[in-house]
Amino acid sequence: MARRARDSGEASMDSLLDALTNVVGVLLLILIISSLGLSQAVKVVVENLPDVTEQDLQELKVRVDATRKNLEELTQTAAESKKKPDKTPQQLMLEIEKIETNNKDLAKKNSDMEELQKKIDDAEVTKKSREKEVTEAATDLAKMKAILAQTPEQQKVAPKVVKMPNPRIASAESKAHYVICKFGKVYYVGDPYAHVLKVRDAIYGNFAKLAYTGSDLGSYTFALQSTKQNPANRKAFLPLQERVRKNGRFVKALGLDQVMLTEMGGEGIALAEKSMLARLFGAEDRREFNVQRLRLDEKKVKAFFGKGKFGPKDFSYFIERNGTTDRLKLSLGFKKEGGWKVEQFKKRGSDFDKACKKVALQRNALFYYYVSADSFEAYLEARNISESHRIAAGWTTWEGEKFAPKAMPKRETLMLKLDEISLKQYENLAKVIGPKVIAAQKAEIAGLDQKVAALVPKDMKDPAAKAKFMVDLKKERVAYFLSYVQPWTRQIYESVLAASEAKSSKEVRVDVHPPEIPHTRIFVKAAFPSKPRPPVDPNKPKPKPRPKAPTGTTLILD
Repeated sequence: MARRARDSGEASMDSLLDALTNVVGVLLLILIISSLGLSQAVKVVVENLPDVTEQDLQELKVRVDATRKNLEELTQTAAESKKKPDKTPQQLMLEIEKIETNNKDLAKKNSDMEELQKKIDDAEVTKKSREKEVTEAATDLAKMKAILAQTPEQQKVAPKVVKMPNPRIASAESKAHYVICKFGKVYYVGDPYAHVLKVRDAIYGNFAKLAYTGSDLGSYTFALQSTKQNPANRKAFLPLQERVRKNGRFVKALGLDQVMLTEMGGEGIALAEKSMLARLFGAEDRREFNVQRLRLDEKKVKAFFGKGKFGPKDFSYFIERNGTTDRLKLSLGFKKEGGWKVEQFKKRGSDFDKACKKVALQRNALFYYYVSADSFEAYLEARNISESHRIAAGWTTWEGEKFAPKAMPKRETLMLKLDEISLKQYENLAKVIGPKVIAAQKAEIAGLDQKVAALVPKDMKDPAAKAKFMVDLKKERVAYFLSYVQPWTRQIYESVLAASEAKSSKEVRVDVHPPEIPHTRIFVKAAFPSKPRPPVDPNKPKPKPRPKAPTGTTLILD
């Protein structure tokens, strides 16, 4: 019985030893794997953690030595437990407790190693992220350096001093001199009258080439105005006149007593034919005749001046008809080789500086600048110079190929050489054109009824309407003949007589102002009415009065 119990106890002890052996084996495997992981972890820490002190290294070696010692003890214990199966349960329990204590220490070390590995992994991720940022920053830096290498070095620009504007309207007495800033240059126009009068003088000097010499219906002359006011109309002025004697030498030489003229009465009836001498003087021995200028041929003027082939060194003169009027106007073109560059007009004693000095001596003189978009810098430099001479100034933006200068203020009178157009030109008008015009006038009087009848519309069948049409049209043609055609014919010869007495220079009214050319007119072909004017509609509103013409160009100074 006792033997059975003893055998049974030994069997139980063998089973316990087998179980312990298995546990120890598993623990050994865990310890080996952990030790391998720990070695690898330590290696990574050593390689990647830069801040490891000597003291930390020594502590880690101590811990590794302790782990190895525990491993050797466990291995030895396992071997001894196999060799000595006869250990008592108490001894085995002590060994198990020792192993468990060692395992707790090992588990704690494993936990520390896991935390350390996590820190190593986090550090590796951070390192890779920062390496990527560094790479991207280096790429951006290389791009910026390449752009910077291609960027031209910025030049230092001198500061521009611009005064604050002080807008004000120029006084009516101000005399404007114009300056054009174009092509990065300054073109000095100055007083517009200097240009239009230069053109007028060029026309007078070549009048034989430019006068109208046709025989069409129209006015061949126009009168010059004197400085005397018309008593009947204070706003108007009397024409300039010269007194001519009936028995004067030139009157006889012209043979006016042989020039026969037929004129019309108030009812359209031809009057008795008389000589031009009798028509002009009547029973008087002396008569006052208007001093007149001959009209120009528009085509000849355009051909003479061409496309800007005349003009001073800086400008080209362009002459053309002003709308549908009988006046000519001037516009200035800009020569590319003309004008002054900034470095030219900034020099002391330059032509622009001289112009400023001359204008500065004039009372109420001012500069007005027209500035193109490509020449603002030139304008600022020129303005600084003109203001240094204490010349008031204003400016405006402007774009264009031609400039038509307007006068401010407008001149009232000027001196005009009356015999600037030769007397021969007037004689040719009277001798060549006069007889043709007289013949056309005579034919109009003789064929008045036939011409009126020929103008009746063919679709007008009502006899009463046709008769009324002819009566009304005849009245209008007679009125036109008496008001215009008949005086035009007489003026051809009156102008010759006045020109024979007009000498030297006299003060005359300025009839037009820049850009129109004073004391010049072109011939405009006229025509008799071809149909009666429609009756006045009593219900038609009266036309509004024309606005009062401005006395001059309004300029804003700043």
